[in-house]
Amino acid sequence: MDKLRAIQLFVRLADLGSFTRVAEQVNSSKSMISKEISRLEADLGTRLLHRSTRNVQLTHVGEG
Repeated sequence: MDKLRAIQLFVRLADLGSFTRVAEQVNSSKSMISKEISRLEADLGTRLLHRSTRNVQLTHVGEG
């Protein structure tokens, strides 16, 4: 995984609040974006996002 790309995707996700909108901007699938963010969280050993079917919210760590 390219960590820089994953961080860039996370920043976009934090700004846009939607996997769909990020995927559209970077011409990728929602599932690929989700996988990259999940790998980033695994590498960091912490959750960055609270995911639900309707929205995405940053955790305290994700806000930091």
